[in-house]
Amino acid sequence: MKNIIPTQKEGNKLDCFESVEFTTTELANEAFSIASKNLLAINDWHRIAEIPAAVFKLVDSRGVELQRSLQLHDYIKIDIPGPGLPRTKGFDWVNVVHMESKDMSEFKILSISLKPCPDPTDPENNDTAHFFEGIATSTLIVEQRNNSLLFQYAGRNEVLNTENSHLVDNVRNFMVGLGAIIGASYPQWKALIKGFANQVKEA
Repeated sequence: MKNIIPTQKEGNKLDCFESVEFTTTELANEAFSIASKNLLAINDWHRIAEIPAAVFKLVDSRGVELQRSLQLHDYIKIDIPGPGLPRTKGFDWVNVVHMESKDMSEFKILSISLKPCPDPTDPENNDTAHFFEGIATSTLIVEQRNNSLLFQYAGRNEVLNTENSHLVDNVRNFMVGLGAIIGASYPQWKALIKGFANQVKEA
């Protein structure tokens, strides 16, 4: 886990966990396969989350929505509750910077790490299009150990993004980012992690 989750250096951090126990390893194996597909199905996150809030869309560098599983270096356009980012027509943007998959006899893991990034559809503007600075990361993990599945969200280095070229963007990022730091983002990520877990629980 230490190599997957970036080191916390500054700003806020956030962790959410859920676990599911299965009666057999075979059932856990099947559940891990389903959970892995759900983790990479970005366009379905809104549906999977127990309390739908932010809407995530997998897109290419032109902003065209993609109907496939997540891949390294993909972009995700996010429509969060509350005031949107004015310069980007109301959306926040992140980029997939790391993916890791391991499959061993008694241990499996799939993880993705996302970082705030500029709006790829506006190449002339290099400002980070997110309420957190580009140093921040969001890492989502599904892990299987024998009969158990563990789901985790790890937010690291969450620093307010208020050094953009547009004042109105800075004001919005301060308001939304501060809300996230004092707890507004926890229900969103907890709902998604819990949704991943509930998708694979035994009946």
